[in-house]
Amino acid sequence: MATLAAVLVLPAVILLVSAVAQFVVYYHAANLATAAAQDALRAAQLADATAEEARARAQALLADAAPGLVLDAVVTVRRDPTAGRARAEVHGRAPRLVPVVPLALEATAVGPLEAFGGAG
Repeated sequence: MATLAAVLVLPAVILLVSAVAQFVVYYHAANLATAAAQDALRAAQLADATAEEARARAQALLADAAPGLVLDAVVTVRRDPTAGRARAEVHGRAPRLVPVVPLALEATAVGPLEAFGGAG
């Protein structure tokens, strides 16, 4: 009877532990993608910044903080000086522990460009 109970319960426990581990990995990857988008935005908001510098900064954060956590990362940075806005987007996916779960990541950060006004 104990063997039958173990055979029935053990797969459910393994699935539950795997699902929790998958959630933790996804949550951490999503937070890392958000941090990269925010870091790229901060770099893009500077008055003398370029979109390429901001993109490189986000890529460096993704590579340094947790290599292999945000897979196939694509960072897009747009600066619109006429509107005075910058936008940074990070798209990618998290590693899969449970084969059925789709794990697409998307993070966006938007903010104003740095501007200097005349005195008085």
